[in-house]
Order: sequence, then C-alpha cells, then structure tokens
Amino acid sequence: MKNIKFVPVATICLVVVLGLVSPEMGWAKSTRDTVKSWIEESTDALKNGIDKLGDDFNEIQDYLNNYHWKGIFADKATSGPATLKQLELNDHSRAVVVKPGEKIDAEVKCILDPEQCSILGLYRIVVGIQGEGPQAVIGNELGLFPGKTREKFTLQSPEKPGVYQIRFRPVDAYFKSSALDAWIDEAGNEPDGTTTIGIIIVK
Repeated sequence: MKNIKFVPVATICLVVVLGLVSPEMGWAKSTRDTVKSWIEESTDALKNGIDKLGDDFNEIQDYLNNYHWKGIFADKATSGPATLKQLELNDHSRAVVVKPGEKIDAEVKCILDPEQCSILGLYRIVVGIQGEGPQAVIGNELGLFPGKTREKFTLQSPEKPGVYQIRFRPVDAYFKSSALDAWIDEAGNEPDGTTTIGIIIVK
C-alpha cells in the first residue's frame, strides 16, 4: 500500500485563496458577475409584478412609487469622481412608466468629488439607457471648481416594451461629442449595473 501524504489544511486554504485572486478567477470578476445576476433577477421580479397590473398606467406608476428598490439600485450611485442621487422622472422618484418613444423630463443631483478631479479637467457626465446608448450630457464642471448641482435633462424611452435601466459614466472631455462616444469604454463595455440610478418601464 502506498504511503498517503496529508496536506495541511492551511496549505489547502492558501491554494484556494490564490485561485480566487488569479486573473482567471479573480474576486473582482466574481463580485461583478454576482451583482449582475442579482440585478437581473430583481429586475425580472419587478417586471413580473408590473405584468400582473395589465396596461393601467396609473396603477403601474403607483406600484413603482411604492416599490422597495433594494436589490436593483439605491437612491444614489457613484462612479469615479461623480455621485448622482435623487433622480426624478416626470416628477416621479427613480422610476416611471411611459409609452414607446415618449419624451421623459428628468432631474438629478450631481456631486463631483474635488479630491478625484484634476484642476485642468472638464468633467461631464453621460447619461443613457442600458442597451440603448447615451442620451444626455450633464455636469460640465471644471475640476478646479467641482461641487453640487441640480441638473435637468431629457430622455427618450425605447421603442420596444420592457424594463430599462438608466445608467451614467463620468468623463473628462472638452467636447460633448467626445463625452457621448465615451459611453462605451476601451474594452467595449457600457456602464455597469453599479451606476444604475433609475428605471424606465415601457408599456
């Protein structure tokens, strides 16, 4: 019978930890995938609740106004130097039900962290809809004097019925067109779920 060598538990734990933080199985990727899955499941639950209400816009909006948003998004989101909070859509907090292609009047509080801004930079915040692209550029503040502003802008709802997430990305860009182009980053990704600040329900 061959000799069996026992491996200390501490060694096994170390191997597991090193495996988790490797580029192929890093904690960052694991966490990102978990958050994505969580958001998708919560969004599906929201959609199922809305579908049960039929096409009564008033009932759906009342449902949204009283919905517990934990698991989908918080009242504020931060990305880089920018924090967006207290989003209003057609005078409703964080979520609105609209028809396809409808114009949405939006307003949000924008905060730039001076410690994360270059004094020579011009910071803009691109706001868009997941899977639909960028729609508005807000903020437009110099890094020398960043602060808090209340920004008004408009969005246009998608043409197909569904549940859509409003997201954002802060960029340092002197031209609006450059800011809009930055919606997709160098890796080909749009802003992730951690930047979700609102929901559009298209019926």
